[in-house]
Amino acid sequence: MRFAYPHVLWLFWALPVFVLVLVRSRSAATERVEEFTGSVLRDELSASVDHRRRRWRATLRILGLALLIFAAARPQWGASEVEVQQKGIDLVIALDVSRSMLAEDVQPNRLFRAKAELGDLIDGLEGDRVGLVFFAGGAFPQCPVTVDYPAARLFLSQADPSMISSQGTDIGTAVDVALKLFDQDRGRHRVILLVTDGEDFADGIEAAAQKLRKSGVVLHAVGIGTAGGAPIPKISDDGRREGFVRDSQGNVAMSRLEEGALLELARSTGGIYLRAGTAGIDVARLRTELDAVEGRSYSEQRVVSYQERFAWPLILSMLLLGIEALLNDRRPEPRRAR
Repeated sequence: MRFAYPHVLWLFWALPVFVLVLVRSRSAATERVEEFTGSVLRDELSASVDHRRRRWRATLRILGLALLIFAAARPQWGASEVEVQQKGIDLVIALDVSRSMLAEDVQPNRLFRAKAELGDLIDGLEGDRVGLVFFAGGAFPQCPVTVDYPAARLFLSQADPSMISSQGTDIGTAVDVALKLFDQDRGRHRVILLVTDGEDFADGIEAAAQKLRKSGVVLHAVGIGTAGGAPIPKISDDGRREGFVRDSQGNVAMSRLEEGALLELARSTGGIYLRAGTAGIDVARLRTELDAVEGRSYSEQRVVSYQERFAWPLILSMLLLGIEALLNDRRPEPRRAR
């Protein structure tokens, strides 16, 4: 036997207190009657009380409350193993963690804002599986597709430019790694969400688009940043800020949103492109697009299912409390002679 809400069983400790209060209140009532009437008149007034029935009423009330607590804890027994079937899409979020994502044209910076709003997107998923890929000049899977949303959020929070030494924005490699996280079966239930500022594209965009079309995977792209751009903060190995990144001529390097290739890549796969400027990512629009994708049934895991057994103690509790309420603890008055 097990209980779904074992903490409710702590209420059993309140039953002795209830009995003590009940006995004390009866004793106090008797003392007050005797104080005002005297012992002789008290006996006459209480002659109509059936003390045996009164004790039965108290017993039924206590047993009824005990059974009610037992039922509220939801006793369960009779376990069986079942396979949980879920329906949803497989979503892989490919997040750019290059140094240019530290630019502050989106407050507090592009990467921080992207992590916060992608976290909101993950929280809104229901039954969909989500995975993570981080990329810059290279790419690696950070989290396999899963329905463990708290774990996915934890992995997302760790995104940082220091995770990849090779800088740049190699979207082709990011798409390759993301595709490997999916199951090998085909279908439109697979979606890649690409979040990047679009700078420093490496070769391979057209090849990535061909792979996506061939595999039937939809890619939605989010370009984060502004056309005006912002300088890229230079961060030391110990995490301190040391001015801004400079180019080979010594000038401060500006990072600007480059969205042309992102727009074409998304459209070629049947996806959409969203610009996340100073207002951030349009999470509501992304959720609408994801909801429009037809999901598929999949088996996530086998779980143990227990039979609920709270009904019988609940019924018995209601029966005992009902009898207690109907039981009269007064003796019937004798008929007087005419």
